[in-house]
Amino acid sequence: MSGMDYEFGNQPETENEQRREFRLTGRVTISLELESAEPDVGGKPRFLRCYTSDLSARGIRIVASESFPDGAILPATVELVQAGQETLYPLMVEVVWCRPGDDGTWQVGLQVLESDDTAVLEWLETMIRVLEDD
Repeated sequence: MSGMDYEFGNQPETENEQRREFRLTGRVTISLELESAEPDVGGKPRFLRCYTSDLSARGIRIVASESFPDGAILPATVELVQAGQETLYPLMVEVVWCRPGDDGTWQVGLQVLESDDTAVLEWLETMIRVLEDD
């Protein structure tokens, strides 16, 4: 991921650290689908655009403008730019934790779930490549 503003596994470990993988710190855009469109009504889905504070193959920490209930399962799209080219990764994520931030935002821990019709394998391969490049 040359040209990206990422750092490899530099976050301090804490007593309540639960991650088993190294992570990248950096700002990547992620869109969460909060409400699906109703097929009969023709309404539009509601999305929330957020950004990451760190990410790994199986987990993503985001900064969001609203809170989420623990256990919520949401469709998400990660927008990753590599070598000037944007790649979209449709994923399914589960909210593991949600905490208020100091500035009115929310810190949210997401777990990437294995799911059909998502790019979870491509996501895992990309994260492995990124970590190897670092």
